[in-house]
Amino acid sequence: MHKRLLFFVDEGGFDDFTPLFLRMGFEVNFEDSQRKAVKLAKKNQYDVLVAEFSYNPEFRDRVSNIESLLATLESHSPKVKIIVLYDEINQTQLEQLKQRYRIDTVFSFPIDEQTIKTAINARV
Repeated sequence: MHKRLLFFVDEGGFDDFTPLFLRMGFEVNFEDSQRKAVKLAKKNQYDVLVAEFSYNPEFRDRVSNIESLLATLESHSPKVKIIVLYDEINQTQLEQLKQRYRIDTVFSFPIDEQTIKTAINARV
């Protein structure tokens, strides 16, 4: 049985960790569209989610770009390890999201490969 990882990038501007995930033995789905990521999350079971958090005050009823994805994973991959990458300017909004959804680990930019690898290996 393969380990599956969903890597969701919204705005980017940081290293692509896909080669690391592949070296770690994951089947990786990379997505930069929130809608497509949710569709993948409905179709597949994931062991790990690595997702970029972003905030936009125009999100009327949501705190962030990843709420729909987290809600979908709650029901389709309840044991998924959730790692969120974020910019410290969005700390307040991230704290609000953490009150609503389980998030296992958060890392503020900049992030290096070893940090991500250690977080994933902590459980998977």
